[in-house]
Amino acid sequence: MATIKDNGELTLDWSEKGSCKIRFVDNVFTLENAALAELLKAVSGSDSPRLILAADSNVVHRTEGLGSRIGRYLNEYGIKLAGGAIVLNGGEKIKCDDMASVGLIASKLVEAKIGVNDIVLAIGGGSLLDAVGYAAVQTRGGVKLVRVPTTPAAMIDAAYAMNAAVDSGGVKDALRVPCRPAAVVVDMSFAQTVLDGVWRGGVGEAVRHAAVSDGALMKKIAKNAELLRDRDANVMGETIRACVASRVKKGPVDFAQWCAARLEAMSGYKLPHGYAIPISICIECAYAVARGIMKESDQELVCGALADCGALDGLGHSHHILSQTDSILFGLDAWELATGSRRVLLPAGVGKSAIEEEPDRELYKKVIKEFLAVSIAS
Repeated sequence: MATIKDNGELTLDWSEKGSCKIRFVDNVFTLENAALAELLKAVSGSDSPRLILAADSNVVHRTEGLGSRIGRYLNEYGIKLAGGAIVLNGGEKIKCDDMASVGLIASKLVEAKIGVNDIVLAIGGGSLLDAVGYAAVQTRGGVKLVRVPTTPAAMIDAAYAMNAAVDSGGVKDALRVPCRPAAVVVDMSFAQTVLDGVWRGGVGEAVRHAAVSDGALMKKIAKNAELLRDRDANVMGETIRACVASRVKKGPVDFAQWCAARLEAMSGYKLPHGYAIPISICIECAYAVARGIMKESDQELVCGALADCGALDGLGHSHHILSQTDSILFGLDAWELATGSRRVLLPAGVGKSAIEEEPDRELYKKVIKEFLAVSIAS
């Protein structure tokens, strides 16, 4: 609605409302399982939805018979394919290729005559979901997007993001557009296809949320760290469900994001997000201890869980990056540009957080140097 003040000033109030359905489905493309079909029909408002599929090539190659299973499933439930599947390599490179992948996706959506009542079904990890979302939200002014995350990290975090982002100028996620999915479908069977590093990176994402938002969950992750390292599917499934439930109740957290984004960019995106997040968590915990915000015993629980589950496996390959403390701290500048504030979120105990209004750069340098020294020694 609009209001007019006595001085003639006009104010137009924007009221954008919406919701995202989240469904946990086992073996989503099994013919006997109508959950996805029902969801797609509800999202489209039609008994015969029209969609196009965008998928991560890693998922396609590692999931036996996925293409034919999807085809049979859609045919069984009267869901129409608008065109051939868009299959792209996953990973950060599709977000930092000067918009080539985003442009390809957008052109395929336009060629298929995808409209505002049609659906883009995105199946893949966080980078694929970002690239597809970036294109989908701009096609016809925004078409319906249903995300099917296939990595543990995406199941915990990326699938529910309210933005889609790509990299530019050496800055991770520098270009962002609002992108709210109509629905998210979590099928744990996809997580079984990922490499060990991607699996353990998912545990790091769980720790990132729990360490500052859910103490009970953080302690449970620490207790089950070795089972998670050994790819216990039941424990990972329970962890993912708990993280999503906690996120729905308490909201997302920005803990460790600025540092991880900078480490990835400094590596030329050779350091995966799943490895950058655990390293960043350890740096932030060490800084919080140095600031007197976090107890050493709480730091040991959080960082010990990351070590025990194997999430810190990328640390040994990151020493050359961690030695560049001045460059790492450019991440704080990028964070301020992205958020409009210097403030960062820190752990203040297991499952608790505190805001640091003015980060102490010299202390960060000291902490990173000490963390690197300990890492090299061990």
